[in-house]
Amino acid sequence: MATTGIMNGTLLGVYVGSTLIAHATEGSISLSMDTRDASTKSSSGSRDLLEATKSGTISVSALYAEDAAYGVDDLMSAWSARTALTVKFSTEVTGDHYWSASAYVTSLEVSAGMEDNVTYSATFELTGAITYGAVS
Repeated sequence: MATTGIMNGTLLGVYVGSTLIAHATEGSISLSMDTRDASTKSSSGSRDLLEATKSGTISVSALYAEDAAYGVDDLMSAWSARTALTVKFSTEVTGDHYWSASAYVTSLEVSAGMEDNVTYSATFELTGAITYGAVS
């Protein structure tokens, strides 16, 4: 049954394939669409636009753990090999909506402050069609 009311952000996670990225503290998706200029002399000085390519990114921040079920080691391997992954932003609750696409790891950052948790963040650039559907 789909989540009701205002959703708690803890429910949404970033998945690679069907595996949740371990120890995540934040996740996000950003979608955009380029435009192309269709202005002509008959546009009366106004700019006219038409649609162009769609794109997006999914990002995740997490706590670093050497023994994570899916973490930095896996993301580093995908980045090094330039491997396309299937990435999903979802609650995995039946009836809730999700976003999914093939993606490349385009950014991977590890941060280690003195006497603080080691954290990392990764950005996935989506390629091809972006699916928006309901978890079944």
